[in-house]
Amino acid sequence: MKQAKPEDFLHFTSAATPPVFIQYKGIWDMQDLYETVADFFRQKKFKFYEKQQRLRRPGPFGAEILYDFEATRKVEEFYLWKVTVKLETFDERDIEIVLKDGTKKKMTKGRIWIYIDGIVDMDYEKSWEKTAFLAHLKGFYNKYIVKKRIEGLWWDELQYKIVLRLHALLKERLKMASEISEFRHMAGVH
Repeated sequence: MKQAKPEDFLHFTSAATPPVFIQYKGIWDMQDLYETVADFFRQKKFKFYEKQQRLRRPGPFGAEILYDFEATRKVEEFYLWKVTVKLETFDERDIEIVLKDGTKKKMTKGRIWIYIDGIVDMDYEKSWEKTAFLAHLKGFYNKYIVKKRIEGLWWDELQYKIVLRLHALLKERLKMASEISEFRHMAGVH
């Protein structure tokens, strides 16, 4: 996390997690991937929104589709978590594969790029920005009272329990090399 300077806390409204990426080329089940993302946020009690779904004209190698998701969760009265997930496919085409038991299944072949990031948004209702006095009080509150909670607890939980867990879950669904989260022993989980 970028180290904040003391003067930044006067108008400090959010703390962002570093983005994580997945790049994959091969065959995957797009319906399963879509449902995995939606179910993950539903289980974690987030409000889940599909902001955009864009289909570009298919070229000679296949279609390009962008899925843009946003999930929000009001954790406490003062802050909320906001997670952005973008799935973008390139050269996508549908294929039919035969499973081990002889049944046929519709899968997707091509390249996929997944982007995940999170933000801890403080004072999301802007109730501390109504007057100049409240804005300065908010700066004092952020700088001296909740600074350690912002950096050590709220941001940390979002990074390790939400963003990196979703990252590991998507890698598992794509059957990539690391099928379990390497961060599973961090953030109080033993």
